[in-house]
Order: sequence, then C-alpha cells, then structure tokens
Amino acid sequence: GRVRLALLHRRLSAGMALSALTAFAAGAGLDAPTGLAFAALAVPLFWLPSPATSARIEQATRVGVLALCAWTVHVAFVQGRDFMPAVLGMLLFLLVAESLRSADAKNDLRLYSLAFSLLIASTAFYPGLAFAAAFVAYVAFTTLAMMVGWLRRQAEAFRVADVPIGRRFLWTTAALSGVTLLMSALLFVLFPRLPRQWNVQGRPGGAPPMAGFSDEVTLGQHGGRISPSPDVMFRVEFPDGPPPRMEAIHWRGRAFDHFDGTRWSFTRRAALGDHGAPTYAVRWGGPFRQARIFGGPPGAPVLFGPHPVVNVTPRSAIRTYRDAAGDLVYFNSDNPVYTVTWADARPSDADLRAAEGTPDFLPVRRYRQLPPLSPRVRALADSLTAGRESRIDQARAIERYLQTELRYTLDLPATARDATVEGFLFRRREGHCEYFSTAMAVLLRARGIPARNVTGFLGGEWNENGGYLAVTGNDAHSWVEVWFPHYGWMTFDPTPPGRTSLVDGGETGWTWPARLWIDGVEYRWHKWVVDYNLDKQIALFRGVGDLFSRDSRGGSSVRGTGGGGGGFGGAAPWVIGAVLLAGGVWAFRGRRRAKVSPEARAYLALRRAYAKAGYAPRDGTGPLDFAETLARGGAPGASAAARTVDLYVRARFAREEIGEAGREEIAASTAEARAELKRARRGRKRRRGVPAGV
Repeated sequence: GRVRLALLHRRLSAGMALSALTAFAAGAGLDAPTGLAFAALAVPLFWLPSPATSARIEQATRVGVLALCAWTVHVAFVQGRDFMPAVLGMLLFLLVAESLRSADAKNDLRLYSLAFSLLIASTAFYPGLAFAAAFVAYVAFTTLAMMVGWLRRQAEAFRVADVPIGRRFLWTTAALSGVTLLMSALLFVLFPRLPRQWNVQGRPGGAPPMAGFSDEVTLGQHGGRISPSPDVMFRVEFPDGPPPRMEAIHWRGRAFDHFDGTRWSFTRRAALGDHGAPTYAVRWGGPFRQARIFGGPPGAPVLFGPHPVVNVTPRSAIRTYRDAAGDLVYFNSDNPVYTVTWADARPSDADLRAAEGTPDFLPVRRYRQLPPLSPRVRALADSLTAGRESRIDQARAIERYLQTELRYTLDLPATARDATVEGFLFRRREGHCEYFSTAMAVLLRARGIPARNVTGFLGGEWNENGGYLAVTGNDAHSWVEVWFPHYGWMTFDPTPPGRTSLVDGGETGWTWPARLWIDGVEYRWHKWVVDYNLDKQIALFRGVGDLFSRDSRGGSSVRGTGGGGGGFGGAAPWVIGAVLLAGGVWAFRGRRRAKVSPEARAYLALRRAYAKAGYAPRDGTGPLDFAETLARGGAPGASAAARTVDLYVRARFAREEIGEAGREEIAASTAEARAELKRARRGRKRRRGVPAGV
C-alpha cells in the first residue's frame, strides 16, 4: 500500500522522537514525566489534530514554556538546586508539543532539532546496550523522515497534489541509514574520546542491599530464605593474565568495628593505624598484581580489591581516598572504573608467629569491644584456644572449628531467639556467611585478639565471551580480618567451603548462561564504545596491524598458530576478497537495474536539443522550471515540450502508471517539439542567406 506524504512524514518524525526518548530513558530511567512523554509521542502514529486544534496546542505550548522557564529560574536561583532536570523537562514538553501539531504545520526543523537535542542529552547518562539500539533506530527514522520531508516540500513547491510512497522506497531509503552508521563508526574510531574532567551522571543506584554486602551487618532477620541475586555487580580484567584460584579472591569492600549483639557498624572515629595499609602491604613482599575493575554495586560508593591494596588508579571521573577504617571509597557520580594493585603473597603462619612481639600502634580497644556475652560463648572461646599461645594458632583453631563443625545454609533462622550468635553456635548450628564471620570475630575478641567484620564479594565467574571475571550479587560475602603486628590486618574466612556449591547449584537459575553472554556483550560495548580513548585506539590499530602482518618464514599471521595460512592473517585476504567480490556483484547488478525509462530518455533528449539551440540553460534546473522557461521565452514547440514534461513528471515523481498510451503521447509530443525547433532553426538560416541543407 501507499501512504500520503504528509501523514507518512509525521509518523516517521514521531518514530524519530520515540527513538530519542528511548535512548534518554535507557540512561535516566522511566519516571512519570518520561512515561507521559512516551504516551504522547505515540499519539501521532494513529491520530493527527486538525489545523484549528493545532493552533490551540501552539497557544497552550507558549503558556507551558513560560511556566517552565519560570520554574527553572526558581529552581536555579531561589532554591539553589540543579536546574538541569527542569531544562530536560522543558525539552520533553517542547518535543511532545511539536509532534502533536497538524500534518500541514511547517515545523520540520524544530522537530529534528528537539529530537537530536534529546539524543545528545541522553549521552550524559548511562549509555548501555539499550542506548545503542535506540541510536540505530534514531538514525534510520531520521534518514527516512528527512528524505520524505524533502520530497514533501518539493512536491508542494512544484504544485504536485500528492506523491504516494511505496514500501519499497521506504526500505531502500532506510538502507541508506547504514551508510550513516558506517561513517559514524569510522569517525568514532578515528577520533577517540578525550579524558572526562567534568561530572556526568553514572549508573543509577537505589538497588536494595544484599546479604553479605551492605552498609551494616545485621543478624536479627529471621524467617524465609535469602533470595539469589545474579545481577553483575562489577567486572574485573587482569592485565597480566588471570591469577590462580580466582574463585578464592576476596574482593574487600567495607570493614566494621562495633558490634551491639545483632548489628555491626563503624564508629567513624579516627583510626590512624589503618592509614598505614600500603606500608604493611609492602612488608608482605611480592608478587604485586593488578586488576582493572569496571562498575560496582548500585548506591555503594565503595571500591573493591584483594587485601592488601597498595595503590588505586582511577580510570574515570571519580575521586578516591582511604577512609579511617582503611576502606577504599570514592565520590563523584561517574561510573567507577579503576585499577588496583595488591600484594599477592600472604605472610606464612611462621612469619606471623615470629612477629607477635614486635611493637606496633593500633587503637586495639575499639577492635576488642564486645556487648554482654553469654558465659557459654566465652567458655567456647577458651576451650578452642586452650594450649595455644600465639595469636595465629588461636585464630586458626577458631576458623577450623567453624568451618568443620557448623553448616552453611541460605535459610534464615525460624525465630528471633535463634538469630543471635549464641543461637547460631549452640542451637541452630547453621547459617549464612554473616553468622560465621560474626561468630569468629566475637570468639577472637573474647580472647582479647583485635578483629573486625568485613564485607565484600568472594570470587566470581569467568566470562569467556568477554575475557573478564563477572562478580555477581550471589558472590556477596562476609569474613574476618585479624590484626598482627608488623604485617597489619590478615584475612580469615570461617565460612565452610560448601558455600560455593550451594550458590552454584541452582541459585542463578536456568537463564544464567544467556545472562552471562549478554553481560559479555554489554561489557564489550562499554569497553570499546563508552570508554573508547586514545589507549584503546592504539590497541585497536595495533590489532589491525597484527591481523595483516606476516612473518618472513612461513607467511603466516603473527597471531596465527602455525604456517600454511593459519590464524586471522591467513584468512584476511580471503575475507577482503570476498567482500570486494560481493561489492562488485552488487554494483554490477545496480548498474543493470539502473535503466533509463523511455519517458526519461525523451525528456533528456528534449533538454539537450533546446539547450543547444539556446532556449534553455544547461544547469540542473527542474523539469517544471524548464517548461516555464520555454513558455516565457516563446521557444518554438513550447506547448508540445510542456506536454512531454507533464507526462515525465507524473511518471517519474508521482509514480503514475502512464501506460503505453502515455509513452506514445510522450514520443509524439517530443517529436513535434523537436520538429518545430528544427523548422525554426532552418528559418533563421534562410534569413541569414545560408542554404537550408547546410
């Protein structure tokens, strides 16, 4: 079927606006104003107002804009708050108002500009895969809308009543948007992003805390079961290759020093001894490893790294510091990307045992604090450490007891009486990681040993699709740090090893492989598009160079696995040859299809004849202008030429089927016009005394 130009153009413009709004909502989120804008922009797909209704909408728009301007000024200068949300609201309001105008309204440029402004605004938020899909749709709709809009205005200028457009034309025009995308990709590769030095909106937070990682550790919850959380919290790259036993890496987040019997918290008092963590880490010795971490749990301004972290290098617009507890935190609203360096050689138990007499400064009182305890808890601590004099031996004994004598479960205690340390140790004897870490810290403090509870994530899953470690909410974990002179805080994990099998044994769901694959795609998008910079450009060009490079012996690729054309380098010439062959076939077929119609040949021959005789210009004026020039200049055969032009315009631009009769009429009118032009030329020659045959 065919659709009128005006209606088609407005629907395509609405699709363009909806694509830009989708890109905006992908980053800013879907709130009430954005939802209303979606509903309003969908209206032009089914209904367009009359000119009278459009005029009333325009009047209401003026009032709305004045009100929004006043509100923006009030927010910025009276309340002193960020005025950008008000500006974005005005942008949405104007886009909706312009889309709800009648089909006859000449507001093409305003629609294009507002939709493009909204797309640009969406790049300041979280540009994920949804933004990429919306951007592709925006380019396609914009190409179609601008092409159809130009045809519409040209038809109005040449007084063509209606130009119906077929689906084949729309698909062909939409395919042209691929050229735009390819050019955009080329420019993107050639011009990397500069480092960002300004504040932008990061990934929105607001997700609920999860078991194993939060601002506090609470044991009082009872009844029910801990729900799985398979969402990826952050991703980890290892520049020097994956370290051994990645599943055992403790990604340290927060530490807590105060326990009131059911809840752990941090007192936020000065703890100067914790600021020496890099110094203590150097005493551990090498090797030192690096990890680049992308993202983090929503709503938690915490940086993660295996203890002890020696150095943190931000890779995005964040500011980092080490707080009084030794936790790595950041501020600024950008999505965190950073590199951590840590010491990967833990001191041996013999080293810790030998260093116990070393003088060291630590405000140990706060790390020995305990609420009123049951005598049974203190008696258990004494019995587990009996006959062991050194701190490391006592810590090992308590850790081993909890790992072997108690059981891990995701089921919460049935009653509040069991949701305590005493209930966990003597009645229920099973619980999740927070019970194990709390029990060990309490038992150590009962023996006067400085200890604290720590939360973060344990391990992760290696994603082959992206070549990184995916750390999910299911990996949230809690463990213990114990203070040792000369070496600082040491990690102990009393949770039984069976925790891993419980989490992997069905808590992620049957969709996990697909989720992990999609996360790999999103990771590549952020790494090579969102965070594309000069370093990545150099790496990309180096990879392309390696793709085509050959060694001097076997002619194989540098990246290949052997001779005989193996690897990417050996396949590259075949791939390029196939692409060139396909392009040649396509171009040849395009030339074969590009046959000139009989009416077009007649019209072009007529133009050349009149231009040669001096009655028409040789430039690219339109057919209607050509006919008007002949009539105004009194050219011989102007009326016959006008009939040829009329039939040509109807067949070429209005896509009217003129049939065989129309083609015969074009041939006759063209022959008549050329005959009159020839007679006029002979008459001029006779008057100048030139023989007619010359």
